Amino acid sequence: MSTTDFRQHLRPGEPTFWIALIGVAVALSPANTKVAGAAWLFICVAGAVVAFQSRKVRVDLSDGVAAASRAWLVCCAVSAMLATALALYRPHGPDSLHAEYRLLAAAAAVHVLVRKRPWSPVWRSLMLPAVAMACVTALLQVAVTPDRLFLPSNALPWAVSVAFLLCLLLPRLFSAPDSTNRRWWGVAAVAGLLAVLMSQSRGAYGVLLLPLWLAGSAWRQTHLQARLGRLATAGVAAMLLLAASAWHPADPLRLRLAVTEVSNAQAQGDYNTSMGARVYLWSLAWHGFTESPLVGIGGQERLKRIHEAGLDLPDAQRSQLAVVRKVGHVHNQYLHAAMDGGLVGLAATLAVLAGLAAGAFRLRRIDRVASQQMAGLLFMHATASLTNVNMAHNYYAVMLALAVSLVLLGARRTPGDPAAAGLPDPAAVR
Repeated sequence: MSTTDFRQHLRPGEPTFWIALIGVAVALSPANTKVAGAAWLFICVAGAVVAFQSRKVRVDLSDGVAAASRAWLVCCAVSAMLATALALYRPHGPDSLHAEYRLLAAAAAVHVLVRKRPWSPVWRSLMLPAVAMACVTALLQVAVTPDRLFLPSNALPWAVSVAFLLCLLLPRLFSAPDSTNRRWWGVAAVAGLLAVLMSQSRGAYGVLLLPLWLAGSAWRQTHLQARLGRLATAGVAAMLLLAASAWHPADPLRLRLAVTEVSNAQAQGDYNTSMGARVYLWSLAWHGFTESPLVGIGGQERLKRIHEAGLDLPDAQRSQLAVVRKVGHVHNQYLHAAMDGGLVGLAATLAVLAGLAAGAFRLRRIDRVASQQMAGLLFMHATASLTNVNMAHNYYAVMLALAVSLVLLGARRTPGDPAAAGLPDPAAVR
């Protein structure tokens, strides 16, 4: 899109003005949870408005993007229905259904926008700078925050949310034809990676594997072999950074600390540490699941068992579980779902992963970059869920919904798609 077209369409009253407004909220989302929520809300409202607007010409898009958005919507709906069924089954219900319904609301809005407003070039041109700026915002935020405990949200969900932004930026970085933009995207990507590392959130470090995965993908694409060296260098540098930090006396990324805490928990029964508490909670969750594999023991019983952990033991052993008794979940999304809702609850959790996988699969033939973005989101959500119940945090659910929405709204269309050539006709969209 040329500068003239950009200015022409970026006016109040134009659809692109409101897309740019969402972009501003996305750019500032790492600094404030309410701003991230506003971006999510804008997308939901846009979908609702478009759904009820009368339109003479409806674009019928039977392409991979529409199929991907449909698959994502269906899986979010399945997750929400299963979670709701469990809530109705138990008198006290679950802790919250906010995550499932936030994902579902955004998925429904995006499906409407994809089918009725095929403006993917506009979304790409406005959202890629917003995502890049969000990575810079994240670095500034963590740099001025005196302690990781004072980040806008819990440190691990916050860091994984920044990793979601990197999942959108990194694939575009190495596919951008303009070298000037690529340098800017590269600076933003480095800022995002530094923000994740400075947050010291070990569950988000998986994002450092993305450059290696992209390098392997580029190796299979002959037209991208020239960039293979850059990708491989970035990936190897990330791995060397992790190795160097593990051997550094200060242990800046807390990697040696994690190993020590797990060892002490297993050998001495000391669970009053971050990883030590996780070791105990994972065992507690597994036993709860085995007691009631189908529908679990429920959230109330889970809280009761956590808060009463070790109270029937001698004083010395009871004191070793003081940290465990202060938490509210078992720090593993899968075990948490299985403990609370059994196989039904676990299916609700896995449905979200299935939606991400289906989206990546549907997009692979029409937009390789969008497929990589969705696959990156799948990887980060799946791995980060191993050490925390991230979906218990509003900010995380909003950022995951936003990231998937931006992938689907910005994915390239099939060659015959009217949106593939550029901006929609302003006269046709008012």
